[in-house]
Amino acid sequence: MPDPYAKTPSKPADRTPVGPGPVPTADLLERLRRMPLFRQLVPMEAGIGWPVPLRLSRRSGTPRVCLRLPLFGMRPLSGGGAELFPPFATVTLDRATGRPLEYVDLRLTRPWPAPDDTRPVGVFPHKAVDGTVGDYRAARRELLALYDDLCDSLAAHLPFEREDRFAALLRTLLEPGLEPYYRVLGPDFFTHFLGRAEGPGAP
Repeated sequence: MPDPYAKTPSKPADRTPVGPGPVPTADLLERLRRMPLFRQLVPMEAGIGWPVPLRLSRRSGTPRVCLRLPLFGMRPLSGGGAELFPPFATVTLDRATGRPLEYVDLRLTRPWPAPDDTRPVGVFPHKAVDGTVGDYRAARRELLALYDDLCDSLAAHLPFEREDRFAALLRTLLEPGLEPYYRVLGPDFFTHFLGRAEGPGAP
């Protein structure tokens, strides 16, 4: 199976106009929290994880690019920051419209053995982002903007020119305790940008 994130384009780009441009990734994350679906099914203190881009081929025109977003539990710590818990669901959004396409309850689909919901798997912030709040926010904004570039490249079947910077930021900002779960939810994506997992994977 070809790597959809590889630099070599799989076919010439289709530049047929398709109407208004896609919704920026940062805006999609903000919109998600305001959606009735989110408010009904997701605890207020839940975190939204790093997106996994998916390219869905269509018979004609530009492919549809979607973002699969893991949702995970968070518990504030008295001294600041928060404990992190395994993802309990995913929401997939259409990047062109921002509309939800799929909600998956991971407690039913069981992509990994049922975790102990009382035990955290990590903390935020982790050591790699042990700087100022401003530093973290700036890096996060840059990575989300690079997600936009990556998704544009996927839709157009063009090389992603900022791959090295994207991978470096993703490695820095991705929560280590959640990485094994991210890799189950988006194996091709995370293997391409972060390399093969060093640990045993999700418990």
